[in-house]
Amino acid sequence: MLPLRLAHPKALPSACLAVIYLSILLRSHHAFAVNEDSIIRGDHNHPSILDLTGALDLSGDVDAYESEFVGVDRSIIGRAPSDRTLGNNAPGQMNIQSGDSNAQFWTFPNETLFGPKTPQTSSLPSALAGQYSFPAPNSSDERMLYISLTTCDQPTPKVPNPNGAPSQLELYLSTSSSNKEPDQKKNDYAVSIDGGFGWLNISVKSDVYFGVFAPDNDEYTGIYNYQLTASIDAFYASRYTARNVFFIDSDSNSALLYTNNLTNSSSESAIAQWMNNPTKFSIYVQNQDNPSILGLQNSVCGLKNHAQVQGLGVVDATMTTAGASPPEPKQQFYVKNLNGSSSYYAVVTIDGNSTASKDGALGGGGIVWNFDQLDGNFTTKSGILLLYSKSVYSTHEKIQMAIAP
Repeated sequence: MLPLRLAHPKALPSACLAVIYLSILLRSHHAFAVNEDSIIRGDHNHPSILDLTGALDLSGDVDAYESEFVGVDRSIIGRAPSDRTLGNNAPGQMNIQSGDSNAQFWTFPNETLFGPKTPQTSSLPSALAGQYSFPAPNSSDERMLYISLTTCDQPTPKVPNPNGAPSQLELYLSTSSSNKEPDQKKNDYAVSIDGGFGWLNISVKSDVYFGVFAPDNDEYTGIYNYQLTASIDAFYASRYTARNVFFIDSDSNSALLYTNNLTNSSSESAIAQWMNNPTKFSIYVQNQDNPSILGLQNSVCGLKNHAQVQGLGVVDATMTTAGASPPEPKQQFYVKNLNGSSSYYAVVTIDGNSTASKDGALGGGGIVWNFDQLDGNFTTKSGILLLYSKSVYSTHEKIQMAIAP
């Protein structure tokens, strides 16, 4: 074996310098790389490529990148993709601007469609006038889906218009994964919206896609606000077509109104179930000179936001059997703080499912009874005439005349 030979002593300084120089270069490059990475990760407007690829599902189709350009209408560059997902009985609530480019899209996923149903939390003593029935699915591998949309706010007129309302929102549905953004031209269902309310029940077996559009309103300014809800149990919000408000009498600043008779049964126990329950119904009253509820009159959230006369302090509500023989239960509304010689609209509702009005509650969006500008109209008197000073016979007679079928 040859002995190990050392480098010439004169070469050692040069070799050491080369090693030191190489070490400095490596350390400098490493420091620069760490510093650069920290800057990228600290800038939340520019997420790292590592983070983006980790979030991508590359097993299927990947949506093309769509950039946002300030000042450029999205109708030119296309609509932004959406990941809005609806839960069971959980309304998706959003503001929306007018114009097709501001459309909003939602999905009710298959796993929720076939997920657990919501327990019934309340019930009324008897079925209500106009109550809908529950159809069966088309096949055993499908479920019924109950869809409702309520408008809670809408644009206001640029110039006062006592009889007008902006155009209604538009709702389109698709049951095909090839059309996740249904619109006016391509959809499986178009839901009619009237007075701020629309509903539809369909039998389905997979994801359902929704498109919400706000039409252009050149004579109005402001935004819409809506609640879109899907349920595998029942409609979250409902509208019943039967009449459920009857004007009995008024004086110059108050009025007396009743609901329909709440049961046709003459049994004492059936009557007692209603009479012993807390009042279930609400009433919303609006001076006809103020059109703010027109366009929202079939929506509980719209009435809550815009009706002039509502709630405790201005409405006394009690149960009564007045005006019928044999007695029949109904709810009475004594509405105060009205103007003399003025015409009003009146709309009766149940706010929520009679015990709860919240996300996730079965029927939590409430019920509106059909708004009719004739049935719901009344006019206060010009003189002072206290309602409760009238004879019992006269009041009962008027109740019988108003509610008689």
